Amino acid sequence: MGKTTRKEYLKAIRGRYGKVGRKEKKLILDEFCKVCGYNRKYALRLLNAKPKPPAKRPGP
Repeated sequence: MGKTTRKEYLKAIRGRYGKVGRKEKKLILDEFCKVCGYNRKYALRLLNAKPKPPAKRPGP
């Protein structure tokens, strides 16, 4: 799975993860770790973090 695909998948899962209860969160976390190959702790940080706005590049 490529970097951009993982970012898109994280974006889709993050919305679902924030709205469910504890039991469902466990299932979503298990699925996310299995698909992306992330450690559970790192996956938790990604799912609970606020999405970062795109970085602004300095222009002329």
